[in-house]
Amino acid sequence: MADESKVQIKGLIRFSYLSENGFANSRQGIEKTRAMLYDPDRLERRFAWFEKLAFHTLALQDDTDFSAAILIGDSFPDAARTRLEKLVAGFAPAQIVALPPMTHVQAVKQAYFALPDDPDATHIATFRQDDDDGMHRTTTARIRKMADALLAARSDDTPFVIGFNRGFYLNTNAEPMLSERFERTPLGIGLTLVARKGDHATVFRRNHRQFTQFYDCYTEVGTPMFIRSVHQDNDSAAEPSGREGSLRPRGIQRVLRNGFGLTPEMLEGL
Repeated sequence: MADESKVQIKGLIRFSYLSENGFANSRQGIEKTRAMLYDPDRLERRFAWFEKLAFHTLALQDDTDFSAAILIGDSFPDAARTRLEKLVAGFAPAQIVALPPMTHVQAVKQAYFALPDDPDATHIATFRQDDDDGMHRTTTARIRKMADALLAARSDDTPFVIGFNRGFYLNTNAEPMLSERFERTPLGIGLTLVARKGDHATVFRRNHRQFTQFYDCYTEVGTPMFIRSVHQDNDSAAEPSGREGSLRPRGIQRVLRNGFGLTPEMLEGL
């Protein structure tokens, strides 16, 4: 199958997208959710995380042969949208997609569909990243290499998942602020679902912590591949699910520098 297959990689970052569901406080109604998402102080914090961590590491990828939708609401404040447009303007793989409020499932599908298809692709690998987390610079390269290898090795053509279960938790109120963790179940950062083109399945189809119950999953723990942020605006519990790592502070700083293009000083003020 490897000689016949070509994988196209598409990513998605939701940047304070106003959806009809999907948030912890969605039951309070769309207007209260809008007020929460677009609160100026909160948006300023989200931009800080996005600029220093999420977009920084997305733009650092070794393999740039991918596209990524940055999903926002069509009511996103004008000044914030202008700021976002200026930030991503120089990075060709990124495309801002603005959508009206709709269910979360509908929105992410439309965002992925908004990214142009490679006419020669046989499979689509959809990955996810949050606007306040970071991916190792080799993430998209590993997605491509693993997808090609697994397509050649698998006995059927059903969707499958690629994930990275080792990384760092970043809590700027903790000491030390960076800790290494091995996750027990798939974490969302860089998580990818590979499906035959036309299947329309995406990585957001199910809760990522439950993927192993529904799909063949390949996960790696050889290298710390993510930075998961912990802060006051987390919508879901940012709690590790597995064991602690053994990297010492110097080792963490080395991986942070070489793998994410960051130093502890660059993360100050978050």
